[in-house]
Amino acid sequence: MNFICTWICVDAIGEESIYPQTGEKSSGLKHQYIYWRCILLFFATSKRFNKTQKHILFSNTHVFPVVDGKEIRASLQELDVEIIYTEFNYKTPKGYFNMFQNQFFEFSILEYITKNNKNSNDQYLILDSDCVFSKNIDELFEIAAPSGFISFEDDCSTDLVIHGLSRKDMKELYQDLSGKKVDEIPGYHYGEFFLANVKNINTIFEDFTKLWPELISRYNAGLPKFNEEAQTLSYIYHKNNFVSSPRKDMMKRFWTNPVFYRNVEKQDTEVAIWHLPSEKTFGLADLYKTLILNQNNYGLDLNKEAFTKILRNSLGIPRLTLSKFTKYYAVSYYRAARKKIKKLITA
Repeated sequence: MNFICTWICVDAIGEESIYPQTGEKSSGLKHQYIYWRCILLFFATSKRFNKTQKHILFSNTHVFPVVDGKEIRASLQELDVEIIYTEFNYKTPKGYFNMFQNQFFEFSILEYITKNNKNSNDQYLILDSDCVFSKNIDELFEIAAPSGFISFEDDCSTDLVIHGLSRKDMKELYQDLSGKKVDEIPGYHYGEFFLANVKNINTIFEDFTKLWPELISRYNAGLPKFNEEAQTLSYIYHKNNFVSSPRKDMMKRFWTNPVFYRNVEKQDTEVAIWHLPSEKTFGLADLYKTLILNQNNYGLDLNKEAFTKILRNSLGIPRLTLSKFTKYYAVSYYRAARKKIKKLITA
């Protein structure tokens, strides 16, 4: 059996973290509603193409709200999505890292799988909820099946600092943790994408349980440590010789804002899974309104041509419409001005 999964980990009051792409307090409903909308969109686009896989939402909350007049739990049931509750068992201490604190929830998901699925060949694809599907992904599971693993790397430079560490920093940390020399600068695997079979998930989670106390110990001692799940998984992959795939048409992290950084290319329309972290309040919000609010049956009845047009126009892939281009500039400059005003007021 192959599973397509995403997750939501709700921050409680007093346990907030920074999520720059929403601009909202993470314990607040406005922030959480953004993710609930992404979740419905995630499953609606996946169910359109992926008929044989089972769909799962992992959650640390039993409270499923009504968003835009839609009961989230009922909508997920209509989309034939199984909801699995699991505690967030690996919370970092306050001050550990100020951003994306709930990303370690992924290891609670892996823990649940190790305890509840003994079918070693079952494969789990776990994605961030701000992903959408543009085509069927049977091939992705087929490629992963022989080894029970597939991953993709960010092509960032060795000096670029991402969430507190560069790849050069990661090399030094790998050596400290393993006690072994690392000859090459390691790759940085995408954390928003995870695909492994149950056998390998057991290996990955077992390694994590050994690593977790060391990360907390290093934090307490003021030493470098992995600050999020992608860095942590990259180390575990390196330790187990799990190598990334060179394929460029399976998954891509799109940066789409023309004001700051845009990495969209003409051929990207052929990519199967689109991860759009900066589009939560832009293109994904527009796509949600069109497919979820303004179409019957979550847009599943749209023909291929109509769906493709809506997908590309809403998300600006491969090209931005004039109205979307203008919106990016207007909103980006408004947010920048608001930040400057706040600094002046609090100075």
